[in-house]
Amino acid sequence: MRPHLLAIVAMLRFTRALVSPGLRAPRRAAPAAALRPFAARRAVRRGARATTQLRSTTEEHTAPIPIELEAELSESFMKYAMSTILGRALPDARDGLKPVHRRILFAMRELNLTPGTPYRKCARVVGEVLGKFHPHGDNSVYDALVRMAQDFVMSARLVDGHGNFGSVDADPPAAMRYTECKLTKFAYEALLNGDDLGKANRGEPLAGGVSVNFSDNFDASEMEPDVLPARVPVLLVNGAAGIAVGMATSIPPHNLGEVCDAALVVARAAKRGAKASDDELSVALPAPDFPTGGLIMGTTGVARAYATGQGSIVIRAKTHFEKVRSGRNAIVATELPYQVIKSELLAKTADAINARRIEGIADLRDESGREGTRVVFELKRDAQAEIVLSNLFKSTRLQTSFPANIVAVDHALNDDGDDVRSPVRMTLRYALERWLSFRFDCVRLRAAHSERRAAARLHIVEGLCLATANVDAVVALIRASDAPADAKAKLVEGGAIPAMGALSEDQASAVLALTLSRLTTLEADKLDSERKDLEVKLEGLRKLMSEDAAVYDAVVDEVAAIKKAYPTPRRSEIVFDGDAELRDEDVIENARSAVLVARDGYVKRTSLEEFGAQSRGGRGRNALQGGTLRHLVTCHDHDTLLCIADTGVAYGVRAFNVPQASRAARGVPVPSVLPVDRSTRIKGLLAVAHDTLQNPKPGDDDELFLVVLTRNGLVKKTPLAAFKGLTSRGLIAIKLGEGDAVTHARLCRASDSLILATAAGMVTRFAADDSELRSMSRTTRGVRAMNLRDGDAIVKMDVAGGDHSHVLVLTAEGYGKRVALADLRSQKRGGMGVSAIKFKKKGDDLVSICPVAPNDEVMVVTESGVIVRMDAASVTAQSRTATGVLVQKAAKDDALVDLTVVPADLLSSDAPGEA
Repeated sequence: MRPHLLAIVAMLRFTRALVSPGLRAPRRAAPAAALRPFAARRAVRRGARATTQLRSTTEEHTAPIPIELEAELSESFMKYAMSTILGRALPDARDGLKPVHRRILFAMRELNLTPGTPYRKCARVVGEVLGKFHPHGDNSVYDALVRMAQDFVMSARLVDGHGNFGSVDADPPAAMRYTECKLTKFAYEALLNGDDLGKANRGEPLAGGVSVNFSDNFDASEMEPDVLPARVPVLLVNGAAGIAVGMATSIPPHNLGEVCDAALVVARAAKRGAKASDDELSVALPAPDFPTGGLIMGTTGVARAYATGQGSIVIRAKTHFEKVRSGRNAIVATELPYQVIKSELLAKTADAINARRIEGIADLRDESGREGTRVVFELKRDAQAEIVLSNLFKSTRLQTSFPANIVAVDHALNDDGDDVRSPVRMTLRYALERWLSFRFDCVRLRAAHSERRAAARLHIVEGLCLATANVDAVVALIRASDAPADAKAKLVEGGAIPAMGALSEDQASAVLALTLSRLTTLEADKLDSERKDLEVKLEGLRKLMSEDAAVYDAVVDEVAAIKKAYPTPRRSEIVFDGDAELRDEDVIENARSAVLVARDGYVKRTSLEEFGAQSRGGRGRNALQGGTLRHLVTCHDHDTLLCIADTGVAYGVRAFNVPQASRAARGVPVPSVLPVDRSTRIKGLLAVAHDTLQNPKPGDDDELFLVVLTRNGLVKKTPLAAFKGLTSRGLIAIKLGEGDAVTHARLCRASDSLILATAAGMVTRFAADDSELRSMSRTTRGVRAMNLRDGDAIVKMDVAGGDHSHVLVLTAEGYGKRVALADLRSQKRGGMGVSAIKFKKKGDDLVSICPVAPNDEVMVVTESGVIVRMDAASVTAQSRTATGVLVQKAAKDDALVDLTVVPADLLSSDAPGEA
């Protein structure tokens, strides 16, 4: 509320300043008497004491009364806001009803529309409510009545409707002149029970309650209850939804039986003077129960809503797979999430299918009928049903979140004993305890009322028993009296009949009203039996008035009776081990892809199928439109990409979060995928299975390490476990000195060896274990990797494992060869290495190396983005001093820049699950 109020005040201040600063009345000529208040206000502002006196003028109007705009606006706005909050939009925490619902139910009771009576026109009920209790629009009253009659909105209907009361497809109800209604048995017993609310003679209005207070209506012509004496927590049973000023409520409906169980748990604990445990409450009331069914995915959001009063509850449609007449597979939804309109769901799903946001659906139709909901999504023959279903859950309202916000109007007594109402966000425990406190008061007030009536009746019966025991003397006294008043006076004074003593005036009146038939022995026995029953009843009522435990027992009996009378099976199934949040990998196929990063800072993901295998010496396929290629990595779409920036920071991004583009497209800027600026360059792009990164195994033989190489020739090895939970926010991978930057990054195991190659064709190989390269923390510097000749530079770092037999060497001019790994003997770290190739052309440089196994495929990349995919074995194996063979024929102004191996698990046509 306050931000809206401040905005209005600021606007009005600005408007007032534009007109005339300090002005409090319209600019017009005014009589002297009208100017006096303004002079007085100026005197007050100067610190003088002045009194403003309003005087009548000879004109028709009196002088204007100056007021402070801010104060008046604040007061008026707060009055309006609180009126809306307390009187219209929010339910009462005690009976779970808004004023309009309470007035409708009470009016129906006054019209005697009880469960056993015929239906009456809804227009009659609406007219009764408008004329006596609720002076608002008839549509608002009828809409509220319709809602209480809809079984797809209310968990336990309060109105029994006859006619068209709308549908789950948002079809409107028929006009009120056509529909009929009466109270349901549940509403009559749980909210309008005569023992609690009171009873009136037929045709007479109920002018006072037994266990609840009654107040005057809007024109003081009728009485209406302030609250209905709810015997169960209706606030939780049927929930509520409403938008007030500055606040709203959204309470999910629950299963009646489970709410009764929770109420019993709280009441029994209160009897012991304790509080029910959270475990007891969660067992009794595990989750909401929506009238339309569906699946509640997980209980995390439910637990948060119950513990704090606010949370998000994920609901999915209930679906299954089946074969349809066409022989195709289909997804069939038989239960929809709460408050999802089926017609809108179908329309928006059709739009998504036409816009190709959802793939794999050939037909969509609604086959719902009298048997229930049935929405059919017929699949294409090549579609995977599980993937299509997951996409439907994410992209349509087949999965929704119910925003639970348990806000209701609470009542409390202030220091002066006045009832103060205020909106309160409630936890589940507080809502149950607040209802129990209210119900406790209802039972005790009902007991006090019944005790007064029973005591008065016992007093009369005792007088009648005395009269029947001395019937002859009483008859003689009456016959000897001149008038009834004389006989009454003799009975009250006593002495006339010593065995009776003095009677009260009420007893005397009752004795005089006895008929001759009541003087028989049978009637005397009935009076004596009634006296004994009243004595027993009074004993029980006085126990309720004096012992709290007895009151709690009564509450327990009432709740148990309601639960037994209205057994309600659960409609919403709880998936306790379900993931409440739909993960991206649930809706994205784990396809095989190639991720490319250009030198100018663009990145894209392309299907690996677009790069078919070719023979050695081909020109390849263009994979980049404009710019030059810097990195190429093959992966599954569910993998995590480790992006090592030149600044020494490692970023993590799921492969499917890199936008997919065609083979010739340019892609998107790296800053749109990672939180880096345009000047940052990615120097290492590595693919790792998501589970491997999230669940590393420190100390294991297969433990992975991240190896980083810098421009100044420093190398560092860090356990991958140090990057657990890596996200796009990034983590420091290496501490860099001034002028230094990351140039390469790879993953390795302790059993592997590192191979570094220079532009001059020198290659060094050393072990990756702690004997040559010890493991370091993320924030440390590295150690010297290789000794370089003047003018030379490291162009590639790679890792050789146990299954690698050769190292493929590639030059800028397109020449390459396979060199046996054994020919590149292992050395100490920091050496100069050995020559790996003899250049065929002057000015040629070594650009890349790649350890390969006999059955590997490799992808050769040119600077312009042309890619050739070939078998590694098609490149001839030669000695270190050989010049190699032509691997790829590059264009005149193009040159080869990189070489990468296609992992064996990506060679299969079927993409496996995540490793």
